[in-house]
Amino acid sequence: MVRENPTWGQRRVASELALKLGIHISPRTIRAYWPEELKPSHRRDSQRWMTFVRNHAKAMVACDFAVAVTLRFQILYVFVVMDLGTRKLLHVNTTPHPNSAWTLQQLREAIPSDHRYRWLIRDRSGIFSVDLDRSVEAFGVVSAII
Repeated sequence: MVRENPTWGQRRVASELALKLGIHISPRTIRAYWPEELKPSHRRDSQRWMTFVRNHAKAMVACDFAVAVTLRFQILYVFVVMDLGTRKLLHVNTTPHPNSAWTLQQLREAIPSDHRYRWLIRDRSGIFSVDLDRSVEAFGVVSAII
């Protein structure tokens, strides 16, 4: 399992064994049987997520929804788009009923035509459809799901 998935750590292997096979083993136990050539000190197959973000922050924009409750107990969804390099808010808007078309329009308004962005960081919300990802890619930004 380790050789087939070299970027997995000991915790991930323990979680996969527990989830898929029902075998509950401590990550420390897995470390004892870890192949010597793949020990974490020798493994440099990929960079860490934070290293990637630091290196490419000026080319990233992130978006997400937050929930706000009004005085009349109505739920509003707040859509926020942020430039990760400068940590500035690019766009903020609210709606009582978010959908994919509305979200795409907000992204069009947030990202200018002469942008420098290459990645859009987002979550796995159902509002972000495959069509929305294709439309975002059409103006040169790739969606990265976290």
